[in-house]
Amino acid sequence: SIWWITDSAGRLEPPVHGGFDGGDGVFEGDDVDGDVPVGVRFHWDVIDADHARWQQSFSRDGEEWETNWVMDFTRR
Repeated sequence: SIWWITDSAGRLEPPVHGGFDGGDGVFEGDDVDGDVPVGVRFHWDVIDADHARWQQSFSRDGEEWETNWVMDFTRR
C-alpha cells in the first residue's frame, strides 16, 4: 500500500493497493477529482538502478485512464 498526505488538506488520504512485478509497479484505489469520485492508479517504472518514473492516472469508468502527473527520479 502507498499512503498520500496533502499539505493543503493536512490529512492522510486513503491508500492505493498493488505491488511490483519485476521493475513494474501498479497501485490502484479511490480518489476524488474536485467533487467527482474517480479511480486513481499509481504506476512505477524502474528504468535502471539509478532511474525510476512515477505516473498518476485518473479514471471515471475504471476502463479508460488519463495520466495527469509524471515524476522522474534520478539517484544522486
